[in-house]
Formats: sequence, C-alpha cells, structure tokens
Amino acid sequence: MSSTRDFHLQGNGSAATSAHPMYSATQREMVKEQLERILASSLFRNSKRFPDFLRYTVNQTLAGETDCLKERTLGVSVFGRDPDYDTSTDPVVRVTAAEVRKRITQYYEALGHEHEMRIEFERGSYVPEFKFSYDSPRRETAAPVATANEKKQQWNTRHWLLVACVVTPCVALCIFLLGSTQQTALDRFWGPVVSTNGSALLCIPDPVPPSLKLGTASVPAAEGSGSAPQTPAFAPHVVSLGDSVALSMVSGMLGRKGKNFRVRATEDVTLDDLKEGPVVLIGAFDNQWTMRLATGLRFAFGHDGSIGYIADLRNPSSRQWAVPNQFKVGTDSVDYGLISRVIDATTGHSVITVAGIHHFGTEAAAECLAETPCLEAAAKLAPGNWKKNNLQIVLKTTVIGRNSGQPQVLAAYIW
Repeated sequence: MSSTRDFHLQGNGSAATSAHPMYSATQREMVKEQLERILASSLFRNSKRFPDFLRYTVNQTLAGETDCLKERTLGVSVFGRDPDYDTSTDPVVRVTAAEVRKRITQYYEALGHEHEMRIEFERGSYVPEFKFSYDSPRRETAAPVATANEKKQQWNTRHWLLVACVVTPCVALCIFLLGSTQQTALDRFWGPVVSTNGSALLCIPDPVPPSLKLGTASVPAAEGSGSAPQTPAFAPHVVSLGDSVALSMVSGMLGRKGKNFRVRATEDVTLDDLKEGPVVLIGAFDNQWTMRLATGLRFAFGHDGSIGYIADLRNPSSRQWAVPNQFKVGTDSVDYGLISRVIDATTGHSVITVAGIHHFGTEAAAECLAETPCLEAAAKLAPGNWKKNNLQIVLKTTVIGRNSGQPQVLAAYIW
C-alpha cells in the first residue's frame, strides 16, 4: 500500500485539481450518506480537524466548487488561518490531508466496508473522488402509515413534547453552567504551558539515519583504508517528515490555544534557551535534550543490542515495549511512544517530550496531545492534579502501510 504522506504540489503551493462532473441527486445523496458513515467511525468521530477537512472538501466537490480546494484556501476556510499565512512554515493542510487519506484507507480496509461506495483522495489532490457501488447500503424504507391508535398516541405525545420544549432549555442551561467550570484532560495537560508568560520553545532534531538513532554506530571506513569509522555529515535544519508531522500537530494545538512559540533545531539550543520558558522536545534518540532530561524518570528510552525500547524503572528488565532498530513494516508492526510533562529542576519550567522509538511513535504521541479522548484515557489510568503534577504516558500505535494508526494508551503515571 502506498504511503499517504506523498503530496506533490504545484509551484504555487496548492494541490493539483481536476474538473469533476456534476452529480445526480441520487449520487449526491449516496455520497452524503457515505460521508456520515465514515465520520461516525472510530477513525474520525473523536477528532475535529479531520472531519472538518473531509466534510468541507466533499461538500464543495458536490457543489462543483473544486477550484477553491487549494492549500491556502483550505487553510483559511477550514482551519481559520489568516489569508496571508505562510504555507511553507504552516503545513496544517498538507498534514491533515495526508492523515485523512490514511484514515479513509484504514476505514475501507476494515471488514464490512468492502462493498460501500468509496470517497477517495488521489495523491497530490485535495479534491475527493467518488466511486459508486450500487450495492452500497441503502437507507431504510419509510415507516408504514400510522393506525388510528398510533395517531391517538401521537396526539398525546405532542403534549409531552410541549412540556419537553419548555423544560429542556432550562436543563441545558444548568448543564452548560456546570460544564463551563470543568476542563478537559486536554486543557489540564496544556494548562501549565499556556498559562506562562512568554513564548514556548519547540525543539526538533536534525535528521539522523536509522542506523544511528539507537546507538553510536558510524559509517565504516573503506576496506583497507586504515582509517577510523566516520560519522556522516547531514544538511543542517532539514527536518524528517515524521518530526515535521509531530511539529505541525503540536504547533497547531498551541496556536489554537493562543500560545506563541518559536522553533529551534536541537543543535542550536542551549541551556539558556531552556531557561526562558516552557519547552516541547520532539523526538527521542535523535534529540539530545530528550535523552538528558529523561534521567531519573519512571519511563525512559533505552536500547539493547538490536532493539530500542521504553523502559519502566519499576521493572527494568522488561522489554514489553520494544521495537527492532531496523524497523520493518508488516501485518503486525507496532511502534511505541512516550509523552512526558515535568517541571525541570534546573530551569523551573515545564518540559514536554513528544517522542517514539521510531517516527511512527512520535507521530502517535503528537496526535494524542491534540485529541481530548486520548488524554482522557490517560487521565483514567493516572487520576490526580494534572495542572500541577508531573506525568508520563506510554502509547502504542499500529503501523498500517507506512503510516501510524491511532494512539492507544498503555500506561500513565503521575507524581
């Protein structure tokens, strides 16, 4: 299965589009029904960003307005970006489109969806395509005409509905007033970062090949040269795709919460930079600050020969959360991620780590930090004062194709 991350863009930064024919009323109804089935699935119902993108692009296509399905227009219309925002530094549309395309693929791969009509995105396009299958599930037929007794019951029901119309708004108002004082796990997690003065620092690693991520391996010298192995040089300030996806999710969350941030590469960050305010560290083995600041925490990254793993200091010999250094995608491939939020004793500021053994785990960790249900699941395992205490969350993600699946919370710890 091809990767959902390959988006080939035109020179103006917008995805290539193609003209779509007008659809009949029956076809439009089939598309709308299928859209609702997809949005009701577990792949979409717990998110806001992905359903908004999918619903908007489908509705615009049905209306024949495909010309507006371009990166900048989508950024403004769907994600509330300013009309002149920089698409090169804010890839929210590209990242979201890739994730939506991946989740749609997962939806149709699930048992029972094989014969449904298909809503798909061609690689490089933000315009959905509709492939009709006329053995798709149909809507239920209309109910039979009501009998005389049923009409009498309906007449009595109207009186109760009238009462409900009066009572319901009052109840809803009470629920709103009570609920407005409660914060979600998402709010409580990001509260210590958002409430501080100044901007947050997002620290991302420069790329390192997989052979170097989990150890100190180097490129061997040419045979017979007599020289020591050499560590290869890499172009500075080039971010791997996995880290850039995580960066986009985290920066998007901070943007929605009105928190200013700046982005720096690992090699450019000093201790003085960490002392200026809250910090988000992306990546594990290729981010020196993640590895340094994890010392003494219950959960931390480690490597043991040919595997990388997340260690539990309460069971140091366990390798239950381990992945081979040389990651191979298969039917049962998984990766593990770790989220930490601690008050660093040296700087006095909150430090958040968003990392995985491989980049799939990093993406899953970032996705968890952008979705309330994932953090709510962690809060059930580690109840307590999330606004003040330190906490860690261990995650698992199933790798489908070459894409991370939904994050699954395995363990959480608060102290």
